[in-house]
Amino acid sequence: MSTEPPVVYPAEWEADVILSDGGTAHIRPILPTDGPLLRTFWTRLSTQSIYFRFFAVRRALSDADIHRMTTVDQRLRGAIVAMIGDDLVAVSHWESTAARPTEAEVAFLVEDAQQGRGLGSVLLEHLAAAAWDRGIRRFDADVLGENQQMIRVFLDAGYTVSRTWDSGAVRLSFEITPTQKSVGVMRAREHHAEAASIGRLLHPRAIAVIGAGRSAASVGNAVLRHLLAGGFDGPVYPVNPAAAAAGGAVASIQAYAGIEDVPRPVDLAVVCVPPAQVPDVVAACGRAGVWGLVVLTDQRDAAADAALVAEARADGMRVVGPASMGIQNPAAGLNASMVPRMPPAGRIGCYSQSGPFGGAILAAAAARGVGLSVFVSAGDRADVSGNDLLQYWEEDPETDAVIMHLETFGNPRKFARLARRVGRRKPVIVVYSGRSTLDDALLRQAGVIGVDQVSQAFDVALLLTTQPLPAGGRVAVVGDSRALVRLTARAADAAGLRVEEVLLPVGSSPGDLTRALTSAADRADALIATLVRLPPSPAGPIAVDAVAAAATIEIPVLAAVQGVEMPGELAGIPAYSSPEAAVAALRRVVGYAQWWARPIGTVPTTTVRADEARSLVAGLTGRLPEDRAAALLDCYGVTVEPAVLVTSPRRAVEAAGQRGYPVALKARSRPYRHRPDLRGQRLDLPDAAAVRAAWASLRSQLGAEVPIVVQRMAPVGVSVVVGSEEHPRYGPLVSFGLSGPATELLEDRAHHILPLTDVDAARLVRSVRAAPLLLGYLGSTPVDIAALEDLLLKIARLADDVPEVVHLTLDPVIVSTGRVTVLSVEIVAGPSAPRADVGPRRFWTPNHPTPDGATIRGGSAQHAHAVHNRLP
Repeated sequence: MSTEPPVVYPAEWEADVILSDGGTAHIRPILPTDGPLLRTFWTRLSTQSIYFRFFAVRRALSDADIHRMTTVDQRLRGAIVAMIGDDLVAVSHWESTAARPTEAEVAFLVEDAQQGRGLGSVLLEHLAAAAWDRGIRRFDADVLGENQQMIRVFLDAGYTVSRTWDSGAVRLSFEITPTQKSVGVMRAREHHAEAASIGRLLHPRAIAVIGAGRSAASVGNAVLRHLLAGGFDGPVYPVNPAAAAAGGAVASIQAYAGIEDVPRPVDLAVVCVPPAQVPDVVAACGRAGVWGLVVLTDQRDAAADAALVAEARADGMRVVGPASMGIQNPAAGLNASMVPRMPPAGRIGCYSQSGPFGGAILAAAAARGVGLSVFVSAGDRADVSGNDLLQYWEEDPETDAVIMHLETFGNPRKFARLARRVGRRKPVIVVYSGRSTLDDALLRQAGVIGVDQVSQAFDVALLLTTQPLPAGGRVAVVGDSRALVRLTARAADAAGLRVEEVLLPVGSSPGDLTRALTSAADRADALIATLVRLPPSPAGPIAVDAVAAAATIEIPVLAAVQGVEMPGELAGIPAYSSPEAAVAALRRVVGYAQWWARPIGTVPTTTVRADEARSLVAGLTGRLPEDRAAALLDCYGVTVEPAVLVTSPRRAVEAAGQRGYPVALKARSRPYRHRPDLRGQRLDLPDAAAVRAAWASLRSQLGAEVPIVVQRMAPVGVSVVVGSEEHPRYGPLVSFGLSGPATELLEDRAHHILPLTDVDAARLVRSVRAAPLLLGYLGSTPVDIAALEDLLLKIARLADDVPEVVHLTLDPVIVSTGRVTVLSVEIVAGPSAPRADVGPRRFWTPNHPTPDGATIRGGSAQHAHAVHNRLP
């Protein structure tokens, strides 16, 4: 009998992926039962593809070939396949040996009809991640010289590839350790694929409304009429079996019994059927080659939603919804939504998780006359998310600003990464009520403008899309109403802006106001003109003429118009119905401009001992011993000042002599750690006599059971706390604050989601309210801020590299004029949770260690049985 351990199906390698043209595929490990799928796959391969893979023409696979390809241990020999629907369309292998377990030969084979869709690149990413998980660190591949497409897959992956030629073939060798370049290449491909998938949804050539009822009260009938009224330039097909059976029509358009009966290919299907019919409709759409679905049906069943998305993705479709209000693309005349009115085409892209908030967004846009580029209501967000829309909007030439309503961030780390990148090109405004401290931290670091209401979002968007960014926080308030000028100036001052009041005589002419605005522009970064509504125009003819004349000013100009109910544009200038609204919009835009002007920063790439660090916590749970915690920190260049446990006055004096005077004696037990108010320490002891006296004093106070340590005194400085944690929602993050009860009481802590750049570290240190104590407050000597920032960067990198470190606290850390000294460390280890936005491209992660039968694409009931009973 074989003594080899049974193969456990690595379900964590499963993933749904988006291909370069916006379609989808499912990646999974190969199974012994995949033989029939492989044989069918082989029949669809061209002679050239077979020759490129095997360097010879092979007419068929033998049983031995099938067995070797499908029966692997996923250790020395591994394989993953790509599925589209029930078809196996690509396979990739690695093969290593017991003698050289860190090196592997790799090979790829992609069905001819699927070539050019990016499957080779996706398989390489996932195969490298799986092999890395098994300890493999280098790939070698032999490729025929004429197989340039496969050679490009390897060369374009971002790895450093060496090439050697022999007899018409090229041998490619490269380390598969993720690098900044390889991750950048992967994310660039992810960006283009996800953007393409959303572009296909928003620019369909033909649409079907499935469930288009004849009754005007039905949702499907309404959506059909909205599509027709919107002016969509393409065919729209109502799908209604009952109407089709009677040879009838819906809204005067011929009805069809099913999506497969429609006479031409359909790109987008709007699904408005009862929940029980959704699975059959999705399957039919997959067979018909539909690109994407907008599911208005509210299934109110998480399992049913997951099954819907799994079926759709398996067939290459993206899904908006379920429980979506629909989508709109005004420029294309596309109103595939339940909302009858579509805003004009404009420059603002909108996304909403909530249906009611989506309605509020469209109502606000209509009331202000603001045009939209696109609108997407995500509903239950089973598939298409806000992150997908960010990928699309980043390079969409029709969108200048983004408004998003979010109830959750979904994948916060990916959201922060994308929003930060998109925000460098166009502003992102997020309506997110009830935000936590960490939510606000995420928005700030990503450059996102956070607001509480839809009206505030449009206030900001109006300013951003009509005016330049302000260079600073100076604002001049200009007007001829003393009360209105002062009210606006007070609001601006309370918002942290630097204010100049310019009060004109009552009854000033348009020229006076124009000259005042122009003059004030030389001393300010933004102007607010305060106006009073006078008929017949919204702000009186004098004000309109004056503001219009000021439109050539090269800094932002806003108008606070008393008496106007709904803000909008006034002669091309954003106008607000109250001073407070105008100031709030300007304050948020100033904050965005300051973020935009800051350099992006870099993540340090200095050499660390990450593998050694991971080995120190492998398999451990709970608080680490202090020596192991110190060794872990040493892997990242962080030194902890040793604390020597002593059991007598003599031992204390010996330890003090070894460490060097002055020293401290400290009680090392939970009640006294980080609690100077309990007096469990004696500091700055200059000699042996002082150590003996301190020992006697501590023992008298503490008793004989409390352990005592000797530690060398740190230089005089400011005591701070540096930490990291593995947050259940946000993943790894770092925190910073000053030590002490007052800081704890006021919760004066700053947090940052990883990764942390040098610019982020500098901002993090200065973002706590007590930061002036580090910078020379009231004449004190400034401390070594650069060394503190370097410590934060090291701890951030440790937290990012070692997910088994679920909690880390350095307290206290003494920051002095020339260094930082870490006096105490506490590290808690635990099982590592899957990291969002880490590893190869995917938009689905298994929730369980082994999949059920429905999870495995293209298999049979035997698949699930084999997996759950361990593979032979």
